[in-house]
Amino acid sequence: MTSFKIIINCGPCERFVGKCLASVQMQSMEHWQAYVTVDPCGDNTYENASRAAGGDSRIHVSRNETRLYSMCNLVRAIERSDAASEDVIISLDGDDWFSDQHALRQIASAYEETDCWITYGSWLSNVVGPSNRRDGLWPAYPEATSDFRGHRFLGTAVRTWKRWIWDYLADSDLRSDSGEYVRVSEDQMIMIPLLELCGTSRAKHIAAPIMVYNKTAQYPIDESIMSEGLRNGHLIDTRARYPRITTKQYKETKAREAFA
Repeated sequence: MTSFKIIINCGPCERFVGKCLASVQMQSMEHWQAYVTVDPCGDNTYENASRAAGGDSRIHVSRNETRLYSMCNLVRAIERSDAASEDVIISLDGDDWFSDQHALRQIASAYEETDCWITYGSWLSNVVGPSNRRDGLWPAYPEATSDFRGHRFLGTAVRTWKRWIWDYLADSDLRSDSGEYVRVSEDQMIMIPLLELCGTSRAKHIAAPIMVYNKTAQYPIDESIMSEGLRNGHLIDTRARYPRITTKQYKETKAREAFA
């Protein structure tokens, strides 16, 4: 039976975190725990998340004293979850939500039927675009793709991976050159190395849009974040590639510095 650790990171999403958590609680699979981390942004996200959890012991809500951003919060939450090697980690933003009650079941089916190590897929926008369509249906990587850094990035949400393969990622590759965990581009900085480790044979694309991407959430433009995104793109392009793993082997691990 597949067991999930759902990592939910929140910025200023007081209007949406309740819907996010409700979509988790409505899942038809029961073997999950959710770890919600709230960065302080001057709103009521933490209070609304705590209220939405409603005493559900599977949902753990915490808040930071200072804003740490998604990568650091993700690293800390995975450590806090005490995920077992075969547990599946799911990354979900607090202003997005699962599209229906069978999202976890579809992810579990992918792992159980294909023996994959990671999944990625499609989402559905909650806003109709200029073409009168709700964007978000992304294709799979072509079979036997090997240059994931040179290829158009397709490792989109919902992004999931087994805990054991997460342990192969070097902590330094989750950080900027200054040594701090990156504040942006965390999706590519995680998924591209995981795809290199797995190859397409162990990375399952889930075509069904099992998440709603909330495009009604509007946040102020931060020029420093935009500049960091450009620098992080260069880091992704120039850092060493990960060698392909052909046989599952658990690594002996220690807590990453963010939680040590």
